[in-house]
Amino acid sequence: MQQSDPSGTGGGQGGRGAAERARWIGSTLHRLTGRPPAVERLGGGGFRVTARVVEQPDAAVAAAVLRALGAGDRFGHRKGERWESLWAEVDPAPADLVPERGAAR
Repeated sequence: MQQSDPSGTGGGQGGRGAAERARWIGSTLHRLTGRPPAVERLGGGGFRVTARVVEQPDAAVAAAVLRALGAGDRFGHRKGERWESLWAEVDPAPADLVPERGAAR
């Protein structure tokens, strides 16, 4: 069963909340890598999803991982001696932002 990309475009805001996009990226990476990723809330209302990869996936899985990472606003990787860490950051959608008290609407 294929999950649909909540961003609607494979990246960018897509009109969905940051938490929903981060959950989708995290659950997709978990399914593809077999390891639960870390999901951190960032200052300003965004999220960072980090997954550890310990073995080289086949081409189809690698392409699916890149599609999942592409649902974020930024993504990248860090290579260590024993594993590679993949990450995606999701910026808050305008609806996720709470105006400060006294701010003009």
